[in-house]
Amino acid sequence: MGEKIVLDSQNFAASIDRALISILRGGIIVLAAEHGYMYACDAFNQSSVAKIHQLRGDQPRTSCQVMVGSTSAVSGIAQDFDEQWQGLAEKFWPGLLTMQLMQQPALSWDLGDEGSLAEFALRIPSRQFLLKLLEQSGPLAVASVAPAGAGVIASLNNFVAGSDVALEIDEGPLPAGALSTVVRRSVIGTKSALEVSRVGAISLAQLQSVIPDISTSST
Repeated sequence: MGEKIVLDSQNFAASIDRALISILRGGIIVLAAEHGYMYACDAFNQSSVAKIHQLRGDQPRTSCQVMVGSTSAVSGIAQDFDEQWQGLAEKFWPGLLTMQLMQQPALSWDLGDEGSLAEFALRIPSRQFLLKLLEQSGPLAVASVAPAGAGVIASLNNFVAGSDVALEIDEGPLPAGALSTVVRRSVIGTKSALEVSRVGAISLAQLQSVIPDISTSST
């Protein structure tokens, strides 16, 4: 079992460094997002991403989400980050908006879908420790520490890390809250209109304040 750190203001900077070292060495870490704890690793380390899916018991071709620390990192991994996406990012990032974007064709990653999907889920989180880490680590592949099909785990009190976890960052119990809102192209793999496939923490009305003609998915 790896190291566990109970985060506080005194060890914040040192914990960032420790987490970064674990990720650069190909390790999996556990840390907090807004309302739940997640596994995280280098998005380009296919072995580590595969271990996250094993830890969760995911079905084949399940894809991890990706998180980055700034919008400047998006163009390197997504090919369709146009003015509409950028408007949403300016308004709602960091925060609970997930964008389903088309990946750059030259990327050498496998988020778990074996390259079968035309899009990937991306967001910039607002949790301070996670955001500061992302600013230094580059893109991370993330997934809830809850087993596949289970609910959100908002505390590590009853969580038992597997042997593949290098480091746990414990921020204590997290506040309850809504899931992220998910926006995608109406026709996957094309530069078609944007639509909302899941309404969560950000309402349709809030999105329409940026893109007036955005609507919920018909499927």
